[in-house]
Amino acid sequence: MSDSNGEIKHDVLIKSRKRMEMTGVSDVSSFDDAEIVVQAGDSGVSIEGENLKIEKFNSENGELVLNGSINGMFYYAKKGEKKKKSIKEFFK
Repeated sequence: MSDSNGEIKHDVLIKSRKRMEMTGVSDVSSFDDAEIVVQAGDSGVSIEGENLKIEKFNSENGELVLNGSINGMFYYAKKGEKKKKSIKEFFK
């Protein structure tokens, strides 16, 4: 799904820092119990925490569900770029 600017949209819902539901995910780049890196929209996204587990990933509809202790979520400034932006920056 794209918005009026042509950017691919995605949504994130975090429940009690224990469960995350995300839409608009096109790829899971890497994952282990401490970090899951995905491509969502036009950005790379890193989810960091403890005991992270992917419960569901459907590449056809872009749905990702994960469980664990979620400590942080960071957007990469550009696809593949290592500099991270904190989700806190979006709420200033």
